Amino acid sequence: MSLIEELSEKSINDEYFRELFSKAELLSAYNYFHIKANNLKEKELLDLLRFADILSRSRNADAQNKAYKIISLLVGNYKDDSVFRAFANSVLTKLGNFPALKFLEVDGYSDENPSLELVFEKYTKEIFQKIPGSSLVFTDSQYKIFESLKNSNHYSFSGPTSLGKSFILNSFIRHLIEVQKVNENIVILVPTRALINQTLLQLKKEFSNIKEYRILSHPTVPESFRFEGTRYIFIFTPERLVAYLADTSNPKVGYLFVDEAQKVVAEKDSRSPLYYHAILQAERKSIKLYFASPNIPNPDVFLSLFDKSTEESINIKSSPVAQNRYFLDLLEQHCRLLSDLGDEKDIPVNFSNRNFSDWLKLLSDNQSSLIYCNTKTDTIQYALSVSASLPYKNDERIDEVVSVIKEHLHEKYYLVDCLRKGVAFHFGNLPQRIREKVEILFAEKAIDYVFCTSTLLEGVNLPAKNIFILSNAIGLSKFTDVDFWNLAGRAGRLTKELSGNIICTRIEYKNNRWKNPEKDLTVVKNKSISPISPSIINGKKKFFENVEAALTESDFTRKHTTDDERKVWSHYANIALIHEIRQEDSTLRSNFISKKGGSEKVLRDMSLQNEVPEKILSSYSIIKAKYQNKIIRYNRLEELTLSSDVSYKSVLQALETLCDFYSWDKEEVGGRNPMYRSRESLKYYAVLMSNWMDSTPLSRMISTAIDYYTKNGHIWDVDQLIDFNPKDKYQINLVINEIISNIDNILRFKLKNYFGNYYELLAEKLGEASAGKNWAEYLEYGTTDYRIIELQNIGIPRHLASYLLKNYHQYFKFYQGVLVEVEKGNLFKVMDQSAVEFKELLEVI
Repeated sequence: MSLIEELSEKSINDEYFRELFSKAELLSAYNYFHIKANNLKEKELLDLLRFADILSRSRNADAQNKAYKIISLLVGNYKDDSVFRAFANSVLTKLGNFPALKFLEVDGYSDENPSLELVFEKYTKEIFQKIPGSSLVFTDSQYKIFESLKNSNHYSFSGPTSLGKSFILNSFIRHLIEVQKVNENIVILVPTRALINQTLLQLKKEFSNIKEYRILSHPTVPESFRFEGTRYIFIFTPERLVAYLADTSNPKVGYLFVDEAQKVVAEKDSRSPLYYHAILQAERKSIKLYFASPNIPNPDVFLSLFDKSTEESINIKSSPVAQNRYFLDLLEQHCRLLSDLGDEKDIPVNFSNRNFSDWLKLLSDNQSSLIYCNTKTDTIQYALSVSASLPYKNDERIDEVVSVIKEHLHEKYYLVDCLRKGVAFHFGNLPQRIREKVEILFAEKAIDYVFCTSTLLEGVNLPAKNIFILSNAIGLSKFTDVDFWNLAGRAGRLTKELSGNIICTRIEYKNNRWKNPEKDLTVVKNKSISPISPSIINGKKKFFENVEAALTESDFTRKHTTDDERKVWSHYANIALIHEIRQEDSTLRSNFISKKGGSEKVLRDMSLQNEVPEKILSSYSIIKAKYQNKIIRYNRLEELTLSSDVSYKSVLQALETLCDFYSWDKEEVGGRNPMYRSRESLKYYAVLMSNWMDSTPLSRMISTAIDYYTKNGHIWDVDQLIDFNPKDKYQINLVINEIISNIDNILRFKLKNYFGNYYELLAEKLGEASAGKNWAEYLEYGTTDYRIIELQNIGIPRHLASYLLKNYHQYFKFYQGVLVEVEKGNLFKVMDQSAVEFKELLEVI
């Protein structure tokens, strides 16, 4: 151990250091809660800064984090102090935290007389760690990862949420294109559609000068983009990646970047098998794999899943943003600081007559705040409750978004009431158009508070100074350490401030609302995260026994299982069968055979019974092989093809056919919000599907649904059927949220998969010319109009494509159903440049 490492270790364990660090934490906490406090004595300040200087020279992540934390704790009280400024600049330079240095410089608090040694160190790092194509400089950790990526054909890295993983990946992609000139196509894999467009718009802005690459998000490459020499950056979800790879006419991909890689092995996420399946399909095509994940201590696990060398990985523990943790109990009326030293300290706050809205306003103190509420219902209700106590905001940006919501959804949608008070709610099923505008309002500080669900865990970029966490669960499951720190990591914005605040807040006695603080706060107090150990590798909790049970349709090892567990086991069972049919070695198939006796025979027997082409099974791995075989063996399929008629009657007939073929009464009845409740529910989906596939605007679909429920007389509210009142604002919002959720989850995911599989089976048996129409395409794009589909493929969203073709169709040239030209110059000249649609078009085209 070097002398500096010995010194830093002694410093961290020194009682005097711990005393000073504790005082600094309390001083910062008192300031945050608006409690008067005495500053540190001059000697104490100097001694603590000297400790920070020693720790900043260490290579130990804990020492580096403590050094940075000291600077962040003191900056509020001592930013005008010349001694503090000198030490702060020295510490941040040694840590290589250039965003934090920039923050001090912008605020005018840089060191006026730095030492020659410090100037040289900073100058050297600014040269070597300069980001390609930018004036910005990597932090030390970012630079270390970037250099490793440059020298590897596959790699996996993890780090704090504030590390800037997407930022690093984007910089590496720019390096590949501009420096290495790889001339290959690239895929960025994201967890959900909610993240696709955010990533798409960000890349279009960042790579606007790179003309040889097109950025796309659909698995169909438009003919108008297939010029010689054109390359592509695709942003896909796992299902879109599978669809892209299944089409052999698509351009070859050279690189795959997996963002939020922890989703690949998330045991309680029913989509994790699809992630594994999609990435494995890519790996089999010799695509270079790169994984980025938050906080995972063993990021090499993702490489081992795909039989890659596990040496090409790194876990970064040092954070470029510090965080302060508090537990605010409004019921028992006490507040605790959860110290970075591992202990807790009471904060003597005044609770008199203060409700949550008061605390939110006081602690936000004109800074941005996120409020995590877990469920969609809680998210909306809490947002409404807080907004009711706030004054109206006079802001043209808010007024514009309110007008869009009224036109795009409904004038009585709750988000309208909230936005007018500077509040928003945010969840994954919120329509893309609205969600993006909320995110922009928040980024521009037009609104102050955003109440949200776990969509943030999918990687949606909404950092804030403060995050209030009102629930200690995701759905019905308690936070895992990875989930909590991924969520809490949103507190503190790199380049905007040195630290963020995490306030775990108890405001009611309910399960999953910090009901048992001593137990529930364990994940908050413990900053260490356990290594990931995927079931697909170790077979824990009788994983492979349950995969075999899913294959053979026998009883699972436990009587009471969740819907997500059954879906995960069944999906992995399907994938294992696909690998058997291909005679393909994989981590899943190999471990299944080696760890579960008799499984090899089960796979072999089921493979011999199968009549469905492997390509179709692979494209629809989520659907059991037995149902696909049932359809392909059916003797009168030619009578059950689908036409372009998407009237209510035709859609209902098609739904009834597929319901019987795929046994929805058995397969789609689980979970809190099942797709299938009874045969009657098919009538509701027939209305919804018919309107959606017929290009009906969302606002009109909502009006149609309200009429449907008015005639029907009832509506489901959570788990009970209630009388429907079309004048009740709560019930109108119930309809709106149900529709936008069903379009996203049911129509564009579940039903799209079923109809896509059905069409592929028809085409296989009857021939493509006799297979009829592929309604999966209609469901994905929300139209039967090929022109609207073509415009969506080049990046124009559904609502905007409809608007443009209705008002400016002459500027779009089609030939035999293919878009061949967009007269952008003439189009921009005639459009109203103050219109919302014009601004939206500029972002995407």
